[in-house]
Amino acid sequence: MAVVGNDREYYASESIRKSEKDRITARREYRRTRRSRLRHRKPRFNNRRRKAGWLAPSVQHRLEFTVREIQRLYRFLPISQLVVEVSPFDNQKLANPDIKPWQYTQGKMHGYQTVKDYLLARDHNRDALDGKAYPASQLRVHHLVQRKDGGTNQPDNLVLLSDVHHNQANHVNGTLAKLAANRQRTIDYRGVYFMSLLASRLNHYFPDYVQTQGYLTANLRTRYGIAKSHLNDAFVIAGGTDQYTRTGNVYRREKLRCNNRSLQKFYDAKYIDRRDDKKKAGKELSSGRTKRSRELNYDNQRIYRLRKVSKGRISIRRQHYRLRPHDIVFNTKIKQIEFVKSVISNGKSVLLQNGHTVTPRKLVCLHHVNGILTVKVPLVLE
Repeated sequence: MAVVGNDREYYASESIRKSEKDRITARREYRRTRRSRLRHRKPRFNNRRRKAGWLAPSVQHRLEFTVREIQRLYRFLPISQLVVEVSPFDNQKLANPDIKPWQYTQGKMHGYQTVKDYLLARDHNRDALDGKAYPASQLRVHHLVQRKDGGTNQPDNLVLLSDVHHNQANHVNGTLAKLAANRQRTIDYRGVYFMSLLASRLNHYFPDYVQTQGYLTANLRTRYGIAKSHLNDAFVIAGGTDQYTRTGNVYRREKLRCNNRSLQKFYDAKYIDRRDDKKKAGKELSSGRTKRSRELNYDNQRIYRLRKVSKGRISIRRQHYRLRPHDIVFNTKIKQIEFVKSVISNGKSVLLQNGHTVTPRKLVCLHHVNGILTVKVPLVLE
């Protein structure tokens, strides 16, 4: 985002928002665990109706975050006009520019009941790693790029793996990572969907905003001789030219979670791999066994464990800590301002970003990061 006027740039920032899918999934799992303990919970059957205009929680969070970041500027800057580079997209034409009107309802999975049925027909019941044919009951649907890393449920991101190959060892040691790197690159429709959604919902919050297109921004940048970047694009979209004075105060705002619901963390044991003498986690050098009911020809990596370097352990947080990562504190011991990296030893010690540890009673909290981390960064013009 950028704010310009009077032949100068007053404000420039870049807002970063990570995916909320994993956090929403974890919240749902914790909620189900709590409900399972309510033995006499009153049954409710009519509380699952979705209101008009309902959006998935992850998409709703992304929309609200974008709107809040824009509304925040109105609170301390006299903004007279809002210009947004947004436009609706046709997802089908992105994949097939020559698509016919009757083909919109006949996609890749037309005629198949499930995704697995389509993959079985596409890959002829063959494993993506060894190329051998297996019965459908022994094949598993695998995401090349995992959902937590930005992968989608599109068929182009899915392959079939047998029970033998679909194990934790192949996930970690790079076999499936190489398969994902060599796959055919496909279009990521998530950003396209959100841009179309933003174009239809933004007028509910800002009735008088002005839309612009990406090609117009590119032409203006070329005319003014400005390099391609998110900050430079925002500067041009707001009306800046090569005659404007750029600001030296550029901020990077990152959305952080307010609470970590995970009270218990597991740290895996470390072993030396006898093949390359490198330190690796226990799950990477595992037996590969995924089924206890029958023995399969698993890829056993456990035989390559040479010696144990560190034991596995479980860390349990039993209380809410007063300090959190990125908090700004004053160290009364050395009379300096420090930044918190983490809280360790069950809250008895605080690890600072400079690597030193100190007790919490010697720290005075100056700024508590609660939701948004703001950092000043240099502006790169070329």
